[in-house]
Amino acid sequence: MSLRGTSQSPSKRPVRAKALISQLRKEQNPLKQKMLLLGYVTYRLEKEKQRVYLVGGQAVETYTAGQFTTGDIDITTTDSKATEKVLASLGFEQIGMIWLNKQLGVAVQIVGLFPNANLDKALTIEVGPYKVSVIGVEDLMVDRLAHVKFFKVAGDMEKAKVLYAIFKKQIDEKYLRETAKKRGVEDTLHQATVPESPSQA
Repeated sequence: MSLRGTSQSPSKRPVRAKALISQLRKEQNPLKQKMLLLGYVTYRLEKEKQRVYLVGGQAVETYTAGQFTTGDIDITTTDSKATEKVLASLGFEQIGMIWLNKQLGVAVQIVGLFPNANLDKALTIEVGPYKVSVIGVEDLMVDRLAHVKFFKVAGDMEKAKVLYAIFKKQIDEKYLRETAKKRGVEDTLHQATVPESPSQA
């Protein structure tokens, strides 16, 4: 699994739902397990001309290669009913706002019908025979900073700082700052992107 697109063809063809669950139960890497699962969901939805995007904490975990771990998988989709149907075919059961697969110990939450993000900035990751779409790092940073400012989730400031440090050379600074302004987190973005002076540390 890589965050950078490659020209190589996937080594295996997509499998059926039952075979996938069996494969996922044997997968030792939790991040790869979740990405393979989402890749299959993406594959099934794209056959119906629908899309799904990884957002939230799982997107942070993916971008940071597991430096920050999360519980459930947050996704947005163009068709929630079709997505729920795919999840049900994989043995997921709806419990409140989440879909839980007890065999895998994995939970999925559909947090919206479409991401509040610029889809041109989205990243496509190849994982096994599948592809996963993740919202752009700029939108993800702004989302985390909104959690810091408006919901007092202090830990998300560190996540935003790490994302910026890792992807500083690739980030579209103009778009990042324009998006932060629209979301009302310009001041919080400044805290995340400007290095502390020795006297502040």
